[in-house]
Amino acid sequence: MRDLFAHQPAPRPDGKLDITITHLVMTPSDWTRRGLPPDIAVTITREAAPTAGFYRTLYRDVGLAWLWYERNLLSDQALQALLDRPDHELHVARHDGKLVGYFELGAEQGDGELVFFGLTLDYIGRRIGPWLLDRAVERAFALGWTRILLNTNTLDHPKALQTYRKAGFRIVRRDEKTLEDPRVRWPEVYRWPPA
Repeated sequence: MRDLFAHQPAPRPDGKLDITITHLVMTPSDWTRRGLPPDIAVTITREAAPTAGFYRTLYRDVGLAWLWYERNLLSDQALQALLDRPDHELHVARHDGKLVGYFELGAEQGDGELVFFGLTLDYIGRRIGPWLLDRAVERAFALGWTRILLNTNTLDHPKALQTYRKAGFRIVRRDEKTLEDPRVRWPEVYRWPPA
């Protein structure tokens, strides 16, 4: 199995992580539609009524390697309220019943937002990412959104920003932020050093 944390900086004694967040935007005229179909059969299903427990499993399986933790701060009740919002959509990609990845869409002050997007480690590098990203963009514009917002950061996959830009997302700004390191807060989940 791949080392989940090889690309991440070592934890600091103060338990903090410094990251750069890159904010991007796409309009219909920006979209390049470059995602070729993957070599394997991947199905995408919209989860019409996802539970908080189901969502937490997706979030962990896709986001653990990239130190996603924000949704772990929400109670089950708060997370369920977010999942139940009428402007929220969760789409899950699978191959032969196995989780490939997911994308999550939501409205943000009149714009669409690609809230989370990612693949499990087993499916990275198999031409699925650009294709799944195109499906997310396609769905967002089908909802009538004229702009899609997205952000990524320096903890994400090293090719994430490049993939987003090739799809047509444009950088609008960058912010520096200091986070609480989830490996310090939840050492039983985010092991360091890796086993």
